[in-house]
Amino acid sequence: MTYDKENMLDKLNNFRKQIEEAFKIAKKAKLPKIKKNKISNIVVCGMGGSSAGGLLIKSFVKKIPVFVIRNYELPKYVNKNSLVFTVSYSGNTEETLSAYKEAKKRKATVIAVSSNGKLAEKEKKKCILIPSGYQPRIALAYTFIPILVVLSRYRLIANQDNALRETIRGLVPKTNSKEGFMLAKKLLNKTPIFYASDNLHGVVYICKTLTNENAKQPAFYHVFPEMNHNEINGFKKNAKKLYIVMIRDKKDHIRIKKRMEIVGKLLKESVGISELPTKGKSLLARMLHTLHIIMYTSYYLALMNKIDPTPVPIIQELKAKLKK
Repeated sequence: MTYDKENMLDKLNNFRKQIEEAFKIAKKAKLPKIKKNKISNIVVCGMGGSSAGGLLIKSFVKKIPVFVIRNYELPKYVNKNSLVFTVSYSGNTEETLSAYKEAKKRKATVIAVSSNGKLAEKEKKKCILIPSGYQPRIALAYTFIPILVVLSRYRLIANQDNALRETIRGLVPKTNSKEGFMLAKKLLNKTPIFYASDNLHGVVYICKTLTNENAKQPAFYHVFPEMNHNEINGFKKNAKKLYIVMIRDKKDHIRIKKRMEIVGKLLKESVGISELPTKGKSLLARMLHTLHIIMYTSYYLALMNKIDPTPVPIIQELKAKLKK
């Protein structure tokens, strides 16, 4: 029996093409003029998969505060000196539309990213239009890369062109699919917990949500060093159903590396643990390589759970009830 009725596998196999296309779209996009020294903060508004890019962006921007807003209302610090990205893959996400309206009212510089819907309609020529036909979580490159490229074009972050080319070259579907499948076998009938350093906070959050939406099962995440001050103590009881995926990055702080080694030794008797080292020269390549593997992991977990990875029936039911 074929559980993948909408052929998610094909989209995963073509993830690097998605990155390449998103790169081209963002390079050609017409952008509003800004005064670089006047931007006081960067705000990314989005929900679910459409907010994921904002979480990743936080690891690239070091000189200006970055805030990810997943709500209807904007904080008071959003003003005319804010650069606001409103990201809604469908273009109809009610929380994002509400935040968009508020950002415009406060005269912030607003850049919309969408495939269609009310958001694209409102912004018309100013919207960065991305291809439709994907689940938002699988359209990660389309909702993340435009933000990255725009910030690079505004010189708010270092130029990412070479990093993008490295990322595209380095994603090998056959290799990543195999690695994802092997990890999925270890996670079957387990509740995954994804750990990484705080610099990869966005990565482990996306690992969790991919597992939730594709495999339709619980998953959790936390970051080092904070988890050493609370969560590490939670494996004393009832831990046999849990499984830790430790994402290790070569650029992690030396003390983080030591903490990960010690935690692995302390917990190995209580819980299953696998290490997933990042691969690549640039931060971007290391992030997206890891996420590509976990896309496959969550996909194969869905098949092992005898579930179609694409539909999200409970989310759709919630949306339908909210419209009544």
